[in-house]
Amino acid sequence: MSHSHQIVELERERERDDRLSSLSDVVLGHILSFLDADEIGRAAALSRRWRDVLAIVHTVSLDMDEQPKRPIIYDVVDDDLIYSTEYINHPPAPLSSIVTGALFGRSRRPAPAPGPVPLRALRVCLGVRLGYNPDQKTTVDQWVTYALKHAGPDLELDLRLGRDPICKHPDRAAHARPYEVKAVGWKPPETNADDHSPLGTDDDDGDDVGSSSEENFRGYGEYTVPWGGFSCPALRSLRLGACRISPPAALSMPWLEALRLTQVPDEEEHVQRLIFACPHLVDLTLEACGTVTTLSLLGNTRLGSLALRCCHKLATVVINKPELRSFEYRGAVPGHSFLTMVGGSPSIMSFKVDIRAICVGEATSEEELSKLDSFVQQFVSTTKHLHLSCAFMGSSFARLPAFTSLRHLQLIGHVPRDSDDPAAAAAATSKILWKTPNLETLSLLFEVKRRNPNKYDPKEYDRGDRSEGQLLDAHLLNCNKYDSLDVPASSVTVPACLSSRVRKINLLHYQGGRAQRMLVRFLVRNTEVLEKLYCGFAEGPLWIQMELKREIERWAVNGKTSTEFR
Repeated sequence: MSHSHQIVELERERERDDRLSSLSDVVLGHILSFLDADEIGRAAALSRRWRDVLAIVHTVSLDMDEQPKRPIIYDVVDDDLIYSTEYINHPPAPLSSIVTGALFGRSRRPAPAPGPVPLRALRVCLGVRLGYNPDQKTTVDQWVTYALKHAGPDLELDLRLGRDPICKHPDRAAHARPYEVKAVGWKPPETNADDHSPLGTDDDDGDDVGSSSEENFRGYGEYTVPWGGFSCPALRSLRLGACRISPPAALSMPWLEALRLTQVPDEEEHVQRLIFACPHLVDLTLEACGTVTTLSLLGNTRLGSLALRCCHKLATVVINKPELRSFEYRGAVPGHSFLTMVGGSPSIMSFKVDIRAICVGEATSEEELSKLDSFVQQFVSTTKHLHLSCAFMGSSFARLPAFTSLRHLQLIGHVPRDSDDPAAAAAATSKILWKTPNLETLSLLFEVKRRNPNKYDPKEYDRGDRSEGQLLDAHLLNCNKYDSLDVPASSVTVPACLSSRVRKINLLHYQGGRAQRMLVRFLVRNTEVLEKLYCGFAEGPLWIQMELKREIERWAVNGKTSTEFR
């Protein structure tokens, strides 16, 4: 047998062993719908069986921070896929071309094969903004028109045409790469060689909060949503980010169930008008909508979940709460009259409150703590899942009212490695646990706080440019066997729920250090009925992780406790 015949036989043998390609079109399309649009294009180049794969994909997604590494072409000519083998000499395909090719490629299935399957979701999340080119805005309009025209029974539309941090606090923004937080063509500010801080900045007043107002939207709030086709009855979920909404006065979207608006610069009346046009809304999220001062949800009687994140000018919220089950708030401590709930007894099961210093300073004054207590008091009767986030773990919630129905508690915050009072975190946590007598699951998420939030060193935070050895040298783990970890009994008492109710403890991003170890030791040694303990370590050398692991295992008093370390 000649060499060429051997190759043919090998190819036939390989095709016979390809069980994935033997699946039906519907099953194969469902599998590929979990891939990004550019990945689907690459998959189509693997086999002739997959050359018409786009027509049977029901979800088109693109979530990219930068330009793709290679062009993706979906055309088929003479039964052969067209793709360049010399892509190194050509510029990469624009992001808009990938989405356009993925959408309109669904209609290129040759006869007599059936047409494309109905579209379930179109998700486009770009870190590189489309810019001011009118042609690009027209392209986005074409995406929306196509999605609404070919929609299945329940369509999800997600358009985030820019990716900025919700709040432009230096501690948060410094962790992101420049292309994620700056417009195309952005150049780094001039820096002093000694401190790496921007020259000419005038932030002495501490006003570094991203207010999401009009002045913060220069450069990316230019695309306006075309509402003409949004009467589509199949549209169930709509997410818009970094674009204008400008809804018409006669807009009606009675079938929409989920709405999420992020960094929209429109006036308050436009946001309110859009929400009012969705009477069957079940899930509503507003993020960094800096023009909204008053929010009325009295007409949204089916609302089951409400999230308000970093809407710093929002002062009044009125909710019709018969169906409300989940409420999330992130920002400054709200005033006494911030939230008004009408329409029957409270029924909220999940409550999240985040007052971390990402947006504002830590709540420490008596007035702020009083307002926080008044705000939290509205959720105590039925809440079963509670998430509390502040700059220093538990510190702002020491006066928490009693949550008698609570079963799951998560505390999020920073526990400093070097502290004048290493027992402070244990004391604050103990006070909170005394207010949760029926608690069953406790989760602690230890956040990392930068040593100097006013300095940005790319060698320290851009992990992609660092070797494994450099990462290990900069690790956060610490375990000093000479540390004294005894918590003063006079200042910290053991809550009743630890000894009789708590059965599961989760430690997330555990770094060690005296204060964290003291807190974890106090919890684990006093949880007598503990059944499961999970610990996820921060990055660092394996030998330190093993030391911390053995230490925690020694603290467990229940011999039947199941442990998991990662």
